[in-house]
Parts: sequence; C-alpha cells; structure tokens
Amino acid sequence: MTSRITGLDHVIIAVRDLDKAAATFRALGFTLATRGEHAEWGTANHCIMFEGDYLEILAAVGEGGPADRVRAFTHDKGEGLMGLVWGTEDAEADSARLGLEPPGDLSRSIEGDVARFKAGILPPETTPGIASFLCQHLTPEKLRRPGWTEHANTALGIVSVTALMAEPLDLMPAWDRLIGPAAATATDELVTVHSRSGMVFLCRPDDIGQMHPEAEDEDLPTAPAMVALTLRVKNTAAVAQALKAAGIPYERDRQGKVVIAPEDACGVLIELQE
Repeated sequence: MTSRITGLDHVIIAVRDLDKAAATFRALGFTLATRGEHAEWGTANHCIMFEGDYLEILAAVGEGGPADRVRAFTHDKGEGLMGLVWGTEDAEADSARLGLEPPGDLSRSIEGDVARFKAGILPPETTPGIASFLCQHLTPEKLRRPGWTEHANTALGIVSVTALMAEPLDLMPAWDRLIGPAAATATDELVTVHSRSGMVFLCRPDDIGQMHPEAEDEDLPTAPAMVALTLRVKNTAAVAQALKAAGIPYERDRQGKVVIAPEDACGVLIELQE
C-alpha cells in the first residue's frame, strides 16, 4: 500500500506551565494562537502557526493517557521536544498500511469554534526513540486565523529536527516503512529522513557538534532524545533585533544563523536561518 504521509505536520514541545511557556515563546518573537484544549486527552496547548506546518506547545491540564505521557516526559526529561506529528491525507489508510488500530477522533477548541482531526499514536517501533503521531486535519481552515502566521522574528516554517540516537543506521528501515522507500539516507553515521515537508536528522551523541557546534557546550539529554529544532526565517537581522529587545541572549555563526540556547527556549536548542 502507498504511504499517504504528507510530511512533518507539527512538532510537540512539552512544558510544565503553559502560560509561562507561552510568555517565553512570545519573548522569542513568535505569535501564538489562542489557547486550545483537547477534551479527549486532558491536554491544552498554544500553537505557533506557519503556512505549512507549526509548533505545538503542550501541557497536561486534566486526566487522560496523553496528559499522563506529558507529565511523565517533563518529570523524567524536563521540558523540550517530545514528539513529531506526521500529516496524512488518509489516517485510516496509513494506519491499515502500518498494521495499526484505526485512528481516533480528536478535537481542539479555538475561540468558540472546534477544529477536528483523525489522530493516532504510533507504536514505539514505528519511529524508534522518537514519539510519533499520525494526524489528518478535517477542518484545516480553522487553524490559521488572520495574523497567526505573522511573527516578529519573521519565522516561516520548520526546516528540521535533530535527534540523538545510539545507532542511527540501524533505524533506517523503520523510517522507510513509515514514509516511503528511500526516505532515510545515510552519510557516514548521520541519517537524514526526508519527508515531503521537513527533515529529521538522526546522529550519534559524539557527532552532535558536526550538526550543531553550539550544542557541544550544552548539557544534552541521553540518547534517544530530540534536542534541536531548525526554523526558516525571512530575516535573521529581525530575529536578532527581537531577541535583543527582549533581553534574550543568542549566538550567530559566520553564515548569520541565530542560535537560542535550550535554557531560553523551554529546553529546545533553536536555530533560525534564512
């Protein structure tokens, strides 16, 4: 059966205090959509919307299996990159292709309205070491309101996520099965997973400096763990200006890329590049 995966739909950042995290990301120059709640899952979020994908800042606020997983993640690993959500044109077809149970119904309240999805949690062996989900948007028009995709730091979308893995090469077949043949490619010990939208880099802990030199000075979690998020922006000078105005430290490399340390971004090393 043919994969119906459309690419990396959004990235989940797990936090303990949703209001505090929202203030952090606003200070980084992001516009946040209004608070939403998943009644079925016991979670609440703020989303940072781009034209083709988005970031989900997620916290546990009630009872439910997903809420318990958020609490366990932040308790065991602290705040940070918790999961990847893969967009699909047909969640039921992809679930059947992967031998999974049919996806469930999910809703999110948005300013007096309700966005609806078909969503399912992928078993651990689907994307080893990374929590992943399938998501089919049933009401995509409700997610992007006027002004929500306009950010002071000029952010445009997700380029990639970097994860630490003990043996990246061993994981390639699983990713090919999820996304499609030859989705995962290798350069030495680095694996790049290509989707129709967004990439995932799998690297050994000793090699993280090749991907993100600034990460060598950080106290990174033990593999497996997602550690870095790279975003595309219109103008890195505007990013630097927004961060300076907010009093948030940052670094710039020779190419002008702006790097924000995990302690200033809810546990996520964020890179912003033109």
